[in-house]
Amino acid sequence: MHTFDIEIIGTYNENCHFMEDNVLTAIAKLGLTAKVNCIADIEEVKRRRLRCTPALVIDGRIVSQGRQVSSKKIQSFLRELTHLSDHGDFLSRMF
Repeated sequence: MHTFDIEIIGTYNENCHFMEDNVLTAIAKLGLTAKVNCIADIEEVKRRRLRCTPALVIDGRIVSQGRQVSSKKIQSFLRELTHLSDHGDFLSRMF
């Protein structure tokens, strides 16, 4: 089974805590494995050219920035990425 690499990038404040809770809930509900990393580094925000935070990055792909993402929406992202990764190299062509 694929282990997702999930990053929450921003100024580690209440918004990032909320996003982290939603990510952990989504992972648990789907029974997936993931490495979750919260990055509170303005230089990293600049390096990745993020316009707004918090940003949600799954396996190196920015899936959301500048808004909160619900646990249900994160589950949707993860289901889609799981489905695509199960069908060859479609994942790299999607983004």
